[in-house]
Amino acid sequence: MTKRHIWNTLCFLLIFVVSCGLIGSGFSASASSGTHVYRASVASKPKTQPSAQAKESEAKQVPAQPVVEEAAEKAAKPAETSPAPAPQAAKPAAAPSKQKAAAPAAKTAPSKKTAKSAPKASTASAKKSAKKVASAPAKTVKKKTVPAAKAPVKVTSKPIKTASIAPASAAKKTAIPAVAPKDTAPVNQPGSSKELYLNVKAAILVNMTTGQVYYEHNPDKTIAPASITKLLTLYLVREAMAQGRIASSTPIPVSSKAVTTGGSRMSLKRGEKVPLDELIKGISVVSANNACVAVAEYMGNGDPSRFVSEMNAKARKIGMTSSQFKNPNGLPASGQLSTARDIAKLSMSYLRTFPESLKVHSLTTHTYHGATHRNANSLLRTYKGVDGLKTGFVCASGYNITATAKRGNTRLVAVVLGAQNSGIRQRETAKLLDYGFKRAAMEENLGDRAADSGKPKV
Repeated sequence: MTKRHIWNTLCFLLIFVVSCGLIGSGFSASASSGTHVYRASVASKPKTQPSAQAKESEAKQVPAQPVVEEAAEKAAKPAETSPAPAPQAAKPAAAPSKQKAAAPAAKTAPSKKTAKSAPKASTASAKKSAKKVASAPAKTVKKKTVPAAKAPVKVTSKPIKTASIAPASAAKKTAIPAVAPKDTAPVNQPGSSKELYLNVKAAILVNMTTGQVYYEHNPDKTIAPASITKLLTLYLVREAMAQGRIASSTPIPVSSKAVTTGGSRMSLKRGEKVPLDELIKGISVVSANNACVAVAEYMGNGDPSRFVSEMNAKARKIGMTSSQFKNPNGLPASGQLSTARDIAKLSMSYLRTFPESLKVHSLTTHTYHGATHRNANSLLRTYKGVDGLKTGFVCASGYNITATAKRGNTRLVAVVLGAQNSGIRQRETAKLLDYGFKRAAMEENLGDRAADSGKPKV
């Protein structure tokens, strides 16, 4: 070998030995922070001071944990933040797990020696990661770290307490005056549905002797009166008889229109002439629609609408302000309406003017041309003291009745409208009359005691 070859070989060995010594004298250390890996040498400490970039990266990595906790605190308080966070603000809060894991590793792995001895190449990558961590506002770094679990508990606990107390206090205020009207109500006031419940649309009870209203239930509700309308027809007929314009024996002709009238009727024949008193019985007991048409035609001079006009005029005269009549018999007609209060006024005026009419209204049956019909007022046979007046039914209203009963010196008038069937009508009317007679007896006893207490003692 030549000297050149030997020299080259020695140089190669020298380079090899030097490189091996460098590799063996040091090792690489890495620390994870976010998505970047930092590499640093653990060789001996150089005498030179670290660069300004290394100091900046080290200072920015220290508050990484408070920033993450502040972002978590804001996310846990949706009630206090007014607008929803923008997509850019969601980036720091989206990676809390990675940054929290990086924070402890940054404290234990890199010491002061490793930070100061880091080459300039590693500081460039550290600067990029530090910028991502420090992207949160500077004000949030200064705030104290509050555990995320405590914040929502304080916020939600206050509304729960106030919401549960408010309704309870309001209920106590409204419950106190509810009892007062019962204690302060005078005795002569009408009863209410709380004292007595009736399964009907409307009802009223009046002590006809004293004029006191004992009970009211929807007394001004407009309802089709049905055949109770015939009571007003009889009122005009009896008034004409009292004035001498017609007599009980006056023959009333029966027209073809009267014969063909539907509903309840008596056995009238076309062209015959029937005494007026017979028609009155048929109207009062049988509730004959055809008899009403015959009477209205006769008294209206062939035009029953004239008679109906007289009916409405009479209704207004006796104070039936909420009633309107369209025909003389109560058959279904648009706009034909009345109220329990108005029917009570009609019944009392009729009885006071013509008390003798109860002789006919108390009849349980009526026979004409061999046909016997029963009175639909079943209370005449089942309730003590009932001696009138009139029942009625149409689909628009249900089962109606105006009934009167007398016991001792007390006469009651009970009006029941809109029962579901005749059995309920009878039961509810009897219940109403029972209530009235008990109240009248109590008032009489109180009056007797007051009179006895005024007498001088012997």
